[in-house]
Amino acid sequence: MAGELPFPGAHRNEPSTMFGAGKFGRKRKGLFMLLVMAVLCVLWFNSDISGKNSSLSNIDDYPPPLSTTDIMSNDGLNMGDTEEDILSTGDYDEELQSEILSETNPDSHTITDIIDNNDTSTELKSVIEDTPIIKNYMPGHFRYLVVVASNSNNRDRRQLIRENYFGLVDNLQPCMKVEKNMNYLFYIYGDLPKSKTAERRLYETEKMEWNDLYRDDNSQSFNQDNILRWVSTTLSDRGISFDHLIIQDDYTFIQINYIQQIIQKESSELPLDRKSTEIIWKSSNSKAEDVLIIGSDALNSAFEQEEALNDYPSADSLLTKLHDYYTSIQVQLKFITAKEGRTRLTKLARTLPIFIQGKEDKFLKWNNHIESIPPMSVAVSHVYQSNDFNVLSRHLNLAPTSLCKHIDKPTIAVLTSSFIYEDSCMEPSASYAADNKRDYALAHGYSFVARSTEFAQQSLYEEKRRTVWGKIDAVEKVLPKYDWIFWMDMDAVIMNPDISVHTILDELRNQYPDGPQAFEANIDLVIAKPMHDKMINAGVFFLRNTKWSLDFLQQVQHTTGWFNKGPSYEQGAMWDLIQYGENKRHVMLLDNDDHTFNTFPKKYQPGDFIVHFAPDKCPNPAVLKGLKASQLLKQGGIIDSLDEA
Repeated sequence: MAGELPFPGAHRNEPSTMFGAGKFGRKRKGLFMLLVMAVLCVLWFNSDISGKNSSLSNIDDYPPPLSTTDIMSNDGLNMGDTEEDILSTGDYDEELQSEILSETNPDSHTITDIIDNNDTSTELKSVIEDTPIIKNYMPGHFRYLVVVASNSNNRDRRQLIRENYFGLVDNLQPCMKVEKNMNYLFYIYGDLPKSKTAERRLYETEKMEWNDLYRDDNSQSFNQDNILRWVSTTLSDRGISFDHLIIQDDYTFIQINYIQQIIQKESSELPLDRKSTEIIWKSSNSKAEDVLIIGSDALNSAFEQEEALNDYPSADSLLTKLHDYYTSIQVQLKFITAKEGRTRLTKLARTLPIFIQGKEDKFLKWNNHIESIPPMSVAVSHVYQSNDFNVLSRHLNLAPTSLCKHIDKPTIAVLTSSFIYEDSCMEPSASYAADNKRDYALAHGYSFVARSTEFAQQSLYEEKRRTVWGKIDAVEKVLPKYDWIFWMDMDAVIMNPDISVHTILDELRNQYPDGPQAFEANIDLVIAKPMHDKMINAGVFFLRNTKWSLDFLQQVQHTTGWFNKGPSYEQGAMWDLIQYGENKRHVMLLDNDDHTFNTFPKKYQPGDFIVHFAPDKCPNPAVLKGLKASQLLKQGGIIDSLDEA
């Protein structure tokens, strides 16, 4: 076009140009163009360096979804690649965790706008915090709240407590709706395991699978006062309340049912103007902080009295001071006979909590043999061996306390991986990606199941296969518990949580060529094949609990040719098998589909359900950016594109 020429007009017969006329002008023009090219090269090189040095690189730093040739090539990577296939380890930026944004009045329109905003205020950091238990777990009021103080490395003991106290043997059918009678959490103190270690990976996995860990950055040891302050501030601010709080360390064994019985009995004997929530029950040993039972009103009263008790002699914890003060008043009442004095002391006593007296012998210390433990013991401290903990449970006939509402049992499970590979690539973002899926499941009444052991066990098979095959093992384990499972890879992020599984399945039923009834009769697997790809993408799919599905999974399990054949592995096996015979009839293949439930970042359109972030290197930065975008959308922001184009 004329406007694109270096001078006005479209004529080429001008006697001279900006470079001069004739042969000499052409030489100057050539020199000028070489100079321009050199300058452009320098600018391009510097911008490339700058881009690489940026801690918040743009989404399109990651290559687009691979072409058909890439997917079928053994030395290429596709969207189903796993972390163990990624050679570039350690190139993620851990600082991204603290830069996740949650803008109050967002007006951004592209992912680039979001990630270029470097506001790191406390409010903005709250999107990605190490407090998933507070964000997702147990809002509401509970009659009893059990807080177990635990060192971050004491993973095995935490599982013993889950099993013995609450019957939580595994997370295949997690407790998504908790009864109002009781709930629990683990209060994690001390330093976290060092990043990029096996211990840290296991800790992050436990967070994803159980969602019951809360870490207090300010507490380096088990300190009863710290926990009480956290309960009265942080939990209260989050709308979590209780009638009675039970605090213990993780080397103490307690009988929850017996504690409830004692509290109920003591409550029935109180004066009419006193309440059970004013009761405190603790060991008579002033140094013992292994276990405490305290009512909500007693806790408030303790902090109201704190300033007055600061000068109380020879006492350590707040409740020890309060107990000594309470005891001194009770002693004086036994000896003072003057009416005025007794009236004053009685009024003073009524401003204090009520300490259960005469039952301190129910709090025992483990003496290394079960014969020393009476049947009606309430608590046994210093139980360091796991076997001793189990022996106590059997000896005292501990009956697990049920936490879950069994009405309206979920029929759909959102299933994902909680396994972090040895390169620790997804360590910074894995638990937050799990929260994204858990929030969705909670909102729609589904179960959320995160599994890691099925991935870890791949190395134990006689015929070795890649770790990613744990996906098939996990699906086999979970599927029989539900009507449908909705598998999502760890690096898939829900962008539009308003879309329900039911809505998608209903739409697919109506779109099925042979009609809804035929869909119900025939379709057990729904999976997408992205545009330009020659095979399915198994990062997101639906599978119905039927005999065909379980038989199909076994067929996949025995497709040995794909055990170690990259880059597709289990995805390639599924693709081969759905082409043939009876299998094809049971599969609804969404051919050339980029938007129903499995969208790559460069294909994103406003309103898309799930974006599957899977670059050809560590997915962690892309997933964190996806979580930023998801949070922004949840707050009413608008994102037109996840690509800078």
